[in-house]
Amino acid sequence: MSDEFTLEMLDIPSGWQRGEGDWTGVAAAMARGETVEVIQEVGSTLWQNSLPEKHSLYWDGENLSTIKARIWISFTQRRFSPESALPKVQWHPRVLWIGIGCERGTGRELIETAIKQVCRAYHLAESAIAGIATIDTKAGEVGLLELCQERNWPLKTFAADILSSVEVPNPSNIAAKAVGTPSVAEAAALCAVKKENLTADEREYTQISINHQRPSAFICGSNALLVPKKIFRTKNPPLSQGGVRAGSAVTVAVAVCPIEYLG
Repeated sequence: MSDEFTLEMLDIPSGWQRGEGDWTGVAAAMARGETVEVIQEVGSTLWQNSLPEKHSLYWDGENLSTIKARIWISFTQRRFSPESALPKVQWHPRVLWIGIGCERGTGRELIETAIKQVCRAYHLAESAIAGIATIDTKAGEVGLLELCQERNWPLKTFAADILSSVEVPNPSNIAAKAVGTPSVAEAAALCAVKKENLTADEREYTQISINHQRPSAFICGSNALLVPKKIFRTKNPPLSQGGVRAGSAVTVAVAVCPIEYLG
């Protein structure tokens, strides 16, 4: 086994984000030529084509008795015990699209807090977020724009007639009367991950993997909706500079795309 194969030699896609873990420990195991298990739940598998002939990586279920380190590739936020004898790291491909519905004038802080709470509750890595999706009438919403700019997230918007054509688990008659579609957050998240709505570069990046067998993926069959809509409210929204009360409600839903965001 070559002792020159290192963690830095992995041709990991540039959009993937490093997560928590013992990066030094995994790098050392690879440099020694020891067996490193790779568990890839989402993201492109093209990086595997650049591996040297002699390498120490094995895939989920192979050569389990001699594993000395592990690499997870998923959108899940795992907490690794520092006392573990097995060094582990995690990569997060940007595959999660956050559908947002909000009242007019809702501040960035409330939207961001809602997203963080959903991610914590469902053990989703914020670094796996690809972007935000919503109805086109929210394209100029200051709170959304500020958050997307700060986090370098793209904002995808869809017309009400497009959103209303999407089947969702939690439609709302109130939303239908107010904005012309029975769903904003769930429908927008699902629209964002549809192949026809991806960029040309994303569509070409088609050699991908989603492991539907792992419970941690929260995926049922071909359903891309990971988190159905969750509503967050604040009792005392702040006043804007003009003395207008800010929006007090945010709806969040999350969908997973089989192709990671390349922006």
